[in-house]
Amino acid sequence: MKHEYDIPDVAIRHSRLWVLVLAVWLILAAEAAHHADLLYRGAYRALMIIWTVTFAWSLWQLFLSWRDRPRTVTAEQQRALDKLWVAVVIPAYNEDPELLDRALFALFRQTRLPQQVIVVNDGSSHDYHEICDYWARHHTYPVEFMWISQLNKGKRHAQANAFQRARRADIFVTLDSDTALERHAIEEGLKPFADEAVQSVAGLELAFNQNRNWLTRLNGVRQLAWQLSACSAQSVMGNVLVNRGTYALYRGDLVRDHLAGYLAEDFFGHTVRFGDDSLLTTFAIGRGKAVQQVSAVQLTMYPENVDHHLRQWTRWMRSSTVRTFWRIRYLPLTSFGWWTTAINLWLFFSSMFASVIAIAMWPVTGYFVADAICAPVIWLYLAAIRIFLVRRSDETLADVLDSFIVIPLAFVWLLVVLKPLRIWGMATCWRTGWGTRSQVEVGV
Repeated sequence: MKHEYDIPDVAIRHSRLWVLVLAVWLILAAEAAHHADLLYRGAYRALMIIWTVTFAWSLWQLFLSWRDRPRTVTAEQQRALDKLWVAVVIPAYNEDPELLDRALFALFRQTRLPQQVIVVNDGSSHDYHEICDYWARHHTYPVEFMWISQLNKGKRHAQANAFQRARRADIFVTLDSDTALERHAIEEGLKPFADEAVQSVAGLELAFNQNRNWLTRLNGVRQLAWQLSACSAQSVMGNVLVNRGTYALYRGDLVRDHLAGYLAEDFFGHTVRFGDDSLLTTFAIGRGKAVQQVSAVQLTMYPENVDHHLRQWTRWMRSSTVRTFWRIRYLPLTSFGWWTTAINLWLFFSSMFASVIAIAMWPVTGYFVADAICAPVIWLYLAAIRIFLVRRSDETLADVLDSFIVIPLAFVWLLVVLKPLRIWGMATCWRTGWGTRSQVEVGV
C-alpha cells in the first residue's frame, strides 16, 4: 500500500463575505417586494399561498444559517475536552484498500489523536492483511489500534461490535472507510461537547473527488450548499436532523443506552439496516442537542457514475421516509426538528400540488410558472453563497467559481431526476434491507 497521501487542508473564513451578504439581502428585499405585489393583486391565490409559505420558511432558514459559527472553547474547557476518552469506529465492507489505507493515514495525523481506533472488517471479500499488519506496527502511540473481522452482518452490527469493546469511551467517532479527515477534524469536532447538553456533532462533509467529473461536481456543490444552509439553520437551533455517516461524534452513554434499539429497529415488520446515522442523530435530539461543527471537516468519495449515484439516492430517500415517521411520532411537538420535518414534508407535497394546478390552468399561470422556475434557482444561489467560506488547499478560487456557476444544472438534476426518485424511494420505503455493497463502488 502507499501509506502516504496528500490530504487537503481546509479553512472556514467568514470575514471574506460581507459584500456577498449585502448582495443577498438586496436580492431578498426584491423577492419580498415581488411577493407582496402578487399577493396584493390576488394573483393565483392557491399557488401564491404555497409560494409565500415556501418563501417565508426559506427566509427563516437562511437567516438562521448565517448565524452558524464554529464552536470555540475557553482554556479551561479545552483542558476538560483533552481528558475525554475518544474511540474511533471504522466499519469496512468491500472498500477499496487504498481508500481504507488513506482513511487510517489521515486519522493518525490528527492534531488531537483519539485514545482508541477500532476497524471492523464486516466479512469483506477483499484481503486487507497488508493494511492491518502495517497499521498494527506503525500506528501512532499511545493510541490503541484494534482490527476485528466478523461475518457480514451489516454496518450497524459492525459498529456495535466496536461500541461494545470500547467501554471506556466518553465520545464515539463514527468514520466511514472511504473518508479522510482533515487534520483538525477531531480537535474541532470535540469542541461543541464543552456544552453538556450537546449529544452529537456532525462534521462538514466535502467531496474528496469533487472535480473528478460533472456528477461529483454537481453533487458536491449541492451537498455543501445544503449543509451550509438547512443544516446550519438546524444547528443553530440544536436540532440537526441527520449527521453525515461519513464522520460524526456521539457521547458514549448515548450510544450505549440506545444500542439495543439501534440494532433492532423495525419499520412495520421490516428490519431496518440503513439510516444508521440519522437514527443515532434522532436519539441525540431526544436527549439534548444535535449540532454541526463546520470546522470539523471530512473528505469522502462521492459516486462517480450515475448508476451508483441513483442507487445511493434511492437508499437515502427510503431512509428519509422511515426517519420522517419516527421524527413526527417521537420528537417533541415544540422542537425545531419536529416543525422542520413537518413543514418540509408539507412543502414537498404542496409543490407537487402546485405543479398540477399550474399545468391545469395553463396558459393563465404562465407568469407564475416562469417565476416558480426562477425562484428556486435564485434561492439555491443564495444558499450556495456560503460555499465561498470553505477554502481547500487543493482548490483555487476558479474551482469554487466553477462549482458555483453549475448550480442551475444541479437544480435541473434535482428537479428532473432526484425528485421523482424521491417519490419512488418513499413508495418503496419498506425495502429496508439494502445496507451493504457487494463490490467496490469507487476508488482512488
